[in-house]
Amino acid sequence: MSSSSFFSLSNAIRVMIIGGLFAVLFVIVQSCSQPKTGLDLFAKDSLKKLTVLEAPPSQPQMTLTGPQGETKQLGDYRGKVILLNVWATWCAPCIAEMPMLNALQGLKGSDKFEVVTVSQDLRAQDAIKFFQDKKLDNLTSWHASLDLGTKLNVPGLPTSIVYDKRGREIARVSGEADWTSPEALALINKLTEP
Repeated sequence: MSSSSFFSLSNAIRVMIIGGLFAVLFVIVQSCSQPKTGLDLFAKDSLKKLTVLEAPPSQPQMTLTGPQGETKQLGDYRGKVILLNVWATWCAPCIAEMPMLNALQGLKGSDKFEVVTVSQDLRAQDAIKFFQDKKLDNLTSWHASLDLGTKLNVPGLPTSIVYDKRGREIARVSGEADWTSPEALALINKLTEP
């Protein structure tokens, strides 16, 4: 095959048609993929592990026990957005994350939003002592039975679950996150806006 026959008009037309078909296919594929909307926009940087749920499940029934032995149902938080953080004192990423959760509660805690930390330590006293030693005074040290992880489908610690005002799980982060980052604060602002 000579080089002049390779660069013929008919070959040039074929290349243009094939290129055009690829371009059309690319446009079709791009138009079918869903753009990030809603809470997906916040899944970046320190919240890159944020998973937004399409069909939010309701909160499971569970009792939390406070530092003075007081009890509260998770459902008692309905009417406000909550960030439920499941953690333990033996979990290094949990320990690193806790001051950021304390700061978030200090910055954004209100009648619209609350950080709820639930320890999975064998003894509630371990978490209470940790809070006292680290001066985590914006948070309450809640404790729950060890089946909490199963009820919430927690793959590991820490796990943070976002519940909307109706008590539906709308998002979660498995693993440590910087809850004082611009994207985290923007997420909380979005969830608590009127």
